[in-house]
Amino acid sequence: MLTLKTKTMKQKLIEVLSIQSYSHEQFRMFRYIIGQVKQIGCSYYVHEGNIYVTKGDADLYPCVASHMDTVHEIVEDLHVLEMNGNLTGFNRHMMEQTGIGGDDKVGIFVALQCLDTFANMKAVFFRDEEVGCMGSYEADVPFFNDCSFVLQCDRRGNTDFVTNASGIPLSGDDFQADVFPIINSYGYKFSSGMMTDVMALKEMGILCAMANISCGYYNPHMAQEFVNIDDVMNVLDMVKDIIMSISDRQYICKYSKPKQYVSTYGASVKTKSADYYDDYYKSYSKTPWYDDFDKADDSPCLCEDCGNLSKPDEMQYLKAYEANVCPSCFEQYGYLNL
Repeated sequence: MLTLKTKTMKQKLIEVLSIQSYSHEQFRMFRYIIGQVKQIGCSYYVHEGNIYVTKGDADLYPCVASHMDTVHEIVEDLHVLEMNGNLTGFNRHMMEQTGIGGDDKVGIFVALQCLDTFANMKAVFFRDEEVGCMGSYEADVPFFNDCSFVLQCDRRGNTDFVTNASGIPLSGDDFQADVFPIINSYGYKFSSGMMTDVMALKEMGILCAMANISCGYYNPHMAQEFVNIDDVMNVLDMVKDIIMSISDRQYICKYSKPKQYVSTYGASVKTKSADYYDDYYKSYSKTPWYDDFDKADDSPCLCEDCGNLSKPDEMQYLKAYEANVCPSCFEQYGYLNL
């Protein structure tokens, strides 16, 4: 079996893109990431369903963020198809194109490659970004205290380096001045963007500079989504260049939540801008799949079809799909082994 070290970059990218992960059902990606960071030799912990990874021992770490979920529902047979330097998803069972989830599997690929490359590095993998940044609004804030900056690759295209998300500044003049020559050499420019995890982190009060970066996926959230291989490798090289060049200091960009005045039948009511989020996310009933998931090597195994957990000795190998499945799924599909 090829290891993380011996696989080609394209093979690694295809491997990540092949893993299906839908909001609230990112079990497969969760398990894959933990397996990868163990193989790389990183320490990690899980908090509120998010995976926090540290490699090395340093006073200051560059950090890369991504999210584990996609908008695409789980299909019976997702195949990554390559055409003319692009990768897209194809459902061979239904014989139709399906979303490949470059948003944000490309970000996961970049984060894992950075962890594999650098001696001192941090990364965070958030759950449920596509349904309102649920994971990042429950971020473990102290994890970022010793980060020089946080970079997220979670934007379509191949030119945008987002410094302002929905009116929230992600970085200051010092960070932008230092990073501009680097991004310019890779064909990138400063731009404004919309909601993603780094915006949520700013609202949580995290001080270090952040950015969201175009990373080579196109037609996001559509069945016709595709990923351009050259664009992905370009952004990976750029992120590595930023980390190598300017991660020796901490860039600060303070953001204070503005007060809002909401008028209701002529009455002015003073509220915090985060009140809506507080009520919404606190009412969210957390799924149990990430609780105590990986505390031991003999922890329950994840069915690669339905996502449920079973005892290791109960798992069955379904040869037709090359998948380890729970007894229930094996009973349903076991005839395919005949």
